[in-house]
Amino acid sequence: MKTLITTLNSKYIHTSLSLRLLYVSCLNDPDVSFYEYTIKEKDEDIVNHILNQGVEIVAFSCYIWNIDRIIKISQLLKEKANIKIIYGGPEVTYDVETFLNTGYVDYVISGEGEIVFYKLIQAIREGDVPHILGVNHKDDLNKHIATVDLSYIEQLDSPYTLACDEKDKKHRILYFESSRGCPFMCQYCLSSREKGLRFFSEAYLKDQLQAIIESGAKTIKFLDRSFNANVKHALMILDYIVLNHKEGQVFQFEINADVLQPQILDALLNKVPPGLIRLEIGIQSTYDKTNEAVKRIQNFERLKEVVLALQDQKTCGLHLDLIAGLPYENFDRFKQSFDDVFTLYPQELQLGFLKLLRGTSLREEDNDYGYIYDQNPPYEMIQNNWLTPNELHKIHLAEDMLEKYWNSGRFKKTMTHIMKKISSPFQFFLSLGEYYEAHDFKTIGYQMDELFGYIDHYLNDDLCHDYLMEDYLMLFKVKPKRWYEPTLSVNERKDVIRDLSERYHLNEELLFRYAVVEKVQAGYLVAIYKDQKCDIHIYK
Repeated sequence: MKTLITTLNSKYIHTSLSLRLLYVSCLNDPDVSFYEYTIKEKDEDIVNHILNQGVEIVAFSCYIWNIDRIIKISQLLKEKANIKIIYGGPEVTYDVETFLNTGYVDYVISGEGEIVFYKLIQAIREGDVPHILGVNHKDDLNKHIATVDLSYIEQLDSPYTLACDEKDKKHRILYFESSRGCPFMCQYCLSSREKGLRFFSEAYLKDQLQAIIESGAKTIKFLDRSFNANVKHALMILDYIVLNHKEGQVFQFEINADVLQPQILDALLNKVPPGLIRLEIGIQSTYDKTNEAVKRIQNFERLKEVVLALQDQKTCGLHLDLIAGLPYENFDRFKQSFDDVFTLYPQELQLGFLKLLRGTSLREEDNDYGYIYDQNPPYEMIQNNWLTPNELHKIHLAEDMLEKYWNSGRFKKTMTHIMKKISSPFQFFLSLGEYYEAHDFKTIGYQMDELFGYIDHYLNDDLCHDYLMEDYLMLFKVKPKRWYEPTLSVNERKDVIRDLSERYHLNEELLFRYAVVEKVQAGYLVAIYKDQKCDIHIYK
């Protein structure tokens, strides 16, 4: 029986490690294949593509962002063909009955599937009613969470070097794991359900990393929940990457900065070349009472020291996380958490909203905290005892402006100038978001020039206008259309170019043909667009 392992990724650049692990666990069975779709594709197109492959078993990897689509696709498949359907993944592991009751899924795998998956499809092929721990069906709800000895996975073919991936590897994110489990007990996270930490062997990891490095992959993202949980393990990987990486490669890790060991910090500060490492640091809240409630104890002062040291060295890219909607954090206290974190001026600050995930303690205790949340994935909260829907709406407005004007990296000069002047970054982003609403500005489907025009309209400041022009012109490799009124007339531009050419020994013909010249408070802003690059200077 032909078997397809599949999922719907949120974007094409993402890849599913779980699919590849299940595929190699099938021991080169010629009747097993895998294929990735994206959530942008139509259900009917996905269903037809699956049916055209003549498969009889389809296994879906399920997450909060794709489960609704997978259920609809399963329904269509069941209506059109006699196909056995298997679900697995974090979204279904802790609530198997809900999905079996849809009538569109035959089996649900709970936990790690590298061993039980192939046992299941062999049983289906042989016509048996399987009794396998970790596999659930309507006649056997054992609810066992399957785990796999990592030494077994080390014996399989590599999921990172499959021939079918080679063509597009440099254009997609490669996900890699060096361990499984998490040492922390955050009550909003499914990792809190796992017991203990397990590490792949040093020999296996070095062998896999070398193959990945040689393969041409550009972005390698580690899935480890806390990369610095084990000092020796983390240093071994860092040292190997530093010694063996190829130019242009980026490795991403999630760390717990407040407990980052001195040896690892020293390696990040003194051994890592610029641009090689990107770090994700989950802060979530700076309110001790909130962190205690969700069992995420952290020392924010120590965390700040680590982040500021990394910021000062400028070798590692930093991505910081906050979560709105955690227990005990009202609107004003969340604003303080935001402003506390923003004092670190992160390269990127992700503001997420609490999701009450199936299987988490926070979902099971929702009544204790007054949580009302969307019953459909991704189960985002609507309100709790400390935040009203209107206050959450305000936080959403601030988050939208944060993404557009800070995280996008398009407004570096302007944002640097603004952040030095204001007392509350959160209030700035909120006020800008409210201004958007009041003036009915586009939040989607906008053009780049509109984005600049909107904030210029809001700021209404001559110096900020100059910085916005500079930020805008730096984004392009060829002359862009203006969003602002020209600062010089045609004749004034000619006079300025001649004067600048004479005083600064510039190529007059080059300026006339390729330059955008604007009058700013600091002098003359000159952006030269030639050979698909932009060269910007301000001349007094």
